[in-house]
Amino acid sequence: RQLARDVARTSQLISSSFAMEAHHQDTAEVAVGIECYVTGSAAGFRAIIKERYSDFLVNEIGQDGEVVYLTALDPEVDSEIDQRQRRERQERQSRFPPSTVPAPAVDEAAREGMEPCSKQEAVDSAVSSVVSAAAAQMTEEEEADKNTTTDASTAAALEEAARVRESAMAEFARLAGAADAERLEMFLDQPGVLTPAPEGLGSKPPQPLILGSSNDKDYRTSLHAFFSLHFQLLTDTVEPPGGDEGHGLLQKSGSKRPILCVRVHPKKHPNKKVNKGAGGGGGQGQKRGREEGEETDDAGWGGHHRWPSGVPPHLEFTLCKENKETGDAIGVISRILHVKPKAFGYAGTKDRRGVTSQRVTVFKVRAARLAKLKLMGMRVGNFRYVDRNLGLGDLRGNLFTLTLRGIEGGSEETVAEAVKALNTRGFINYFGLQRFGTHEISTHVVGAALLRGAWSEAIDLILRPRAADKAEVAAARAIYKETGDASAALKLMPRWCVAEQGLLEGLVKVKGKDLVGALSGVPRNIRTMYVHAYQSYLWNRAASERIRLHGVERVVAGDLVMDKDAAEASIDYSDDEDYGPDGKGGTNFGDAMFSSVREVTAEEVSAGVFSITDVVLPLPGSRVIYSDRLKALYDDMCKADGVQLVGFAHAVKEYSFGFLTGAYRRLLIKPDKFNFSFVEYSDPKMDLTESDMSRIIASSSAVPDATLDACKAVPDENQGGRQLLALRLSFALPTSSYATMAIRELTKSSTSTKAHKDMTRADAEQAHDN
Repeated sequence: RQLARDVARTSQLISSSFAMEAHHQDTAEVAVGIECYVTGSAAGFRAIIKERYSDFLVNEIGQDGEVVYLTALDPEVDSEIDQRQRRERQERQSRFPPSTVPAPAVDEAAREGMEPCSKQEAVDSAVSSVVSAAAAQMTEEEEADKNTTTDASTAAALEEAARVRESAMAEFARLAGAADAERLEMFLDQPGVLTPAPEGLGSKPPQPLILGSSNDKDYRTSLHAFFSLHFQLLTDTVEPPGGDEGHGLLQKSGSKRPILCVRVHPKKHPNKKVNKGAGGGGGQGQKRGREEGEETDDAGWGGHHRWPSGVPPHLEFTLCKENKETGDAIGVISRILHVKPKAFGYAGTKDRRGVTSQRVTVFKVRAARLAKLKLMGMRVGNFRYVDRNLGLGDLRGNLFTLTLRGIEGGSEETVAEAVKALNTRGFINYFGLQRFGTHEISTHVVGAALLRGAWSEAIDLILRPRAADKAEVAAARAIYKETGDASAALKLMPRWCVAEQGLLEGLVKVKGKDLVGALSGVPRNIRTMYVHAYQSYLWNRAASERIRLHGVERVVAGDLVMDKDAAEASIDYSDDEDYGPDGKGGTNFGDAMFSSVREVTAEEVSAGVFSITDVVLPLPGSRVIYSDRLKALYDDMCKADGVQLVGFAHAVKEYSFGFLTGAYRRLLIKPDKFNFSFVEYSDPKMDLTESDMSRIIASSSAVPDATLDACKAVPDENQGGRQLLALRLSFALPTSSYATMAIRELTKSSTSTKAHKDMTRADAEQAHDN
């Protein structure tokens, strides 16, 4: 009986369903299940989206409901921290004068390679060196000028500096012994260590000082702290050199701890050209944690990286990027900082072709260090320190500001009616084309290969040549395709091809024997993206089938809905999460979401309990439920691709629906905070909307109003005064909803990049003919 009702309902909807699918179908969209419209019978119009990056603006909406804007680049948050650290350092120095420097509780007899000496002898020797050096540097002319007020102040400052250094050297002699104290004195007296070296022919920067070796980590830590506190010198830990450098404190002879040395580097002096080949400021083997030309501040943030006390461990900042994927942007910053990408956190990925602003966190990186980076197509700012990192789903949604150019096929009145229909009726919540990648080999195809355990096929798909590849990428892919030589291909593959480079590195490492291990070379977020893309593909196809069968006017028995109390807190947040079988993930409302979904009954349909916007469809996983009709539909789609819907098809859990918990996603979405306006323009190259990027470059920190300001376009003489019409939209969508799908519903035309490039090219040719 249910089947008969479905058939009857289908017959009634044939004409409307045909209309829903009849508008400008695009093969790229159909290939990923994007087929239907909400208002299929309504007329669309021609418009170009993303002609310029400023035509597609995205500003993240945080969990507090605030829209994220980039308004400031200065790391002001570090100024107070640096001042506090300086005060603390001065207080520590004042509490420990030379006569009260505490001696560490170590066994003097355990020091090897040092002459036996009493503590007082070590202090006397260090103090004597300081006094002798200071006396030798004073000239008769300086002595004669001491009676003047200025020189009296200078003498007082020199006296205070000598006292501080005397105190420090006394402490070091007690810590490391007379032998290393004498070597340190000679090192500090060299021009270029504490003070800039005089410029002249043949002058070379001083070499770092390597102190005595030790297998006592606590002892080495105390040395790092000593140099950061008293001299603000960079230090790191290295293997003992081949020559005789003496010995520091050693633990018991049976200790398995490595024997290492603390290396002390000269200060980096500003406004000085460093001879990179001379080895100054750090020799071979120096830790890669500092950028070229980066100056060390007085807060001790250099060399031995000690996080300031009382400062939360995560730096949160606004990332504004133009024409970059979020993952690629993070990859660039992580490589420059020499920080692993997993140290960063963000709430969601943003569109590549556009200007987007979102919050990002990074673990234990100071704002000043990040702010000084020179980034192409990116800006960072609005820094603050927080106690926790951002994770996927830690946002409420996104605010979109879109410009649709070159409107044709409709007047302002008809376009305005279409816009109002979008606002009131919403759009199908399809996963947009960007979910499936920008190449002819879609990411969901790779995901299907992984889910069925076809490891060799998945590797081939990732590395297969693509028509749109740049020359160096094409060369690397061609070598692998023709020869199968991963090592040769790796040498040519650019670093920004993160997935391909990681896979090739994995293949070289396993020597072609462990293909699953080789795939593990691909960053984890990209591996999960492949599987999630296949989930999205199944959802898109299921949504199109649901609308073909039952339309978009009403709920039917067997639809899945979420209880309204849990819907607002739970829906649409977890489809990007990689949940394990234990239900752990990045969101804290997963249990509420899964327990609140159920089938609609015939009685509820008759009573009108639910509306079409309450309907959800599952993304496959171990914790989602299906109605009988949905279960049959998803099974058929998976079987066609050789994928197992339930359980584990192979031993690699990461690539199985039995490992992922799945999620639910609304069938329809209605936009919020909706505004629109029209603007006339004559120059196609003119920016019609101000972005965070353009605003911050112009040194303006004003946050734009919620409403869209009118843009005053100046006619271009080359265009002969020909006026073009653009529509500007501003609206908010929940996380994981795609603005391009809203535009597709509005214009009834393809959202593929190729289609809009063709329209842009046609416009240019028409303008040339005119």
